[in-house]
Amino acid sequence: MVYQVKFTHRAEKAFVALPRIARIRIAVALEKYAANPFHRQDVKKVKGCPSDKPRYRIRIGEYRATFRIIQDQLVICVVAVGKKKNYEY
Repeated sequence: MVYQVKFTHRAEKAFVALPRIARIRIAVALEKYAANPFHRQDVKKVKGCPSDKPRYRIRIGEYRATFRIIQDQLVICVVAVGKKKNYEY
């Protein structure tokens, strides 16, 4: 039961603007999480999100990625990617 990783348009633009090494690390971390999303990793639920559409964030070094899990479609939808110091949840 492997989930598929998809990016929103905004997240994809931010992802492409990152340095190459950071993109590789983020892509590997997201694929690893997609292979086993219920295994405990460095993923936390973002506070203040509606309970019907919760968001999660994964920490990858100094970068963060915010995503939603769509259970019925087996999709991890990445909403935002960026550096921690100027990152908006």
